[in-house]
Amino acid sequence: MTQWTIVLWSAARQIAEEANLPKASWPEDDVSPQDFFQSLRDGGDPMQAISYASTALPKLEAVDWALHALPDIDREDPDFARRQLLRDAAFRWVGEPDDENRRAIYELADASSSEWPETLIGLAIFFSGGSIGPEENDPVTANANICSSLIGGALQSAIASHIKAQPDLADRALDLADKVAARGREALSST
Repeated sequence: MTQWTIVLWSAARQIAEEANLPKASWPEDDVSPQDFFQSLRDGGDPMQAISYASTALPKLEAVDWALHALPDIDREDPDFARRQLLRDAAFRWVGEPDDENRRAIYELADASSSEWPETLIGLAIFFSGGSIGPEENDPVTANANICSSLIGGALQSAIASHIKAQPDLADRALDLADKVAARGREALSST
């Protein structure tokens, strides 16, 4: 495992607490973020590792990672067009993370099924920063960990729904998270 260069947290325990992992699983104070991530993986708990990674990564990188980790949408899915529209809007925000794109994806996500991972990622983008209130009102900020919780939930949902067809999906997502934590979004250019 390579050194995590873009993770701003210095202690794994802080990340575990922020990710709402069970207190019994929190590491000692001196454990590094990447070492604890590896211990979650070695312990066979990919869902906790997903939550941990979505919290450890900076928000833009976490959203980009989640988008790249999602399995392709089946073209036969009756909701293919709408789900692809959400993905395209999310990628647009990743490329240009401004308030206009953040609010645009919220409008799409708010009118979409909460069962779709793309909807959860769209909501994560909306809660990633900036005011969550109407533009004409005074700014209203969201709880800081809503974004990472939604990203983790999106990937956990995708993994659970593809467990039979793609049993290695969690491992691939976690491998990608490790690469992003080490090299940033540059690690996603080859996926």
